[in-house]
Amino acid sequence: MSIGGRAVPDTIQLKHWLTLVPDTKGAQRLLVKDLADLAGRIGGEADRLLAEFEETGITHGILKVIHAVIETRAAHLLRITEKV
Repeated sequence: MSIGGRAVPDTIQLKHWLTLVPDTKGAQRLLVKDLADLAGRIGGEADRLLAEFEETGITHGILKVIHAVIETRAAHLLRITEKV
């Protein structure tokens, strides 16, 4: 998915995300708040989902890789939203 003309997740900065909303301070603040909320919650949700898989006997190396990608991208979102 391309956001603000960028498709490589680690290179998407806040200015790219802001192209998704109208060029008003209110819309931009809401987007930043929503991104920060999402990034803050998603790590815990990924942890719970991985634990649920393990409890039901579903284990595979790819699940931990996916979890690591989720953590990395959530951390990136938190970093870019904290700069505001």
